[in-house]
Amino acid sequence: MNDLITFMNSIWIPVLLAVLCAGYGIYLAVTKDPGAVRRKSGRGDLLKDPIGYVHNAMYLMFFMALGCVIMVAIIYFTANDMIATIESISWFIVFAFLWKKNEDTNGAL
Repeated sequence: MNDLITFMNSIWIPVLLAVLCAGYGIYLAVTKDPGAVRRKSGRGDLLKDPIGYVHNAMYLMFFMALGCVIMVAIIYFTANDMIATIESISWFIVFAFLWKKNEDTNGAL
């Protein structure tokens, strides 16, 4: 019982983040609204390809959710929070690189 409580204390944040990222990805898939991803500015928020931008943002949210699920699996199988933290930081760096690539490809005019 004590091991289960310790495990639940270790994974509640990555599970919450996975649910939030997957939920936001589903929201983007349903609405296809660039305003849900980008802040609306006074210049009309002109994008090169609004649908492509939202489509890639949706996949990136699912990518981030997958990273959180992998973090939970690492904690479960290795019981090492440090390895899971290193994985999540490296996953976030890749996510930031891919987001910048999406911004350059489909972003503002």
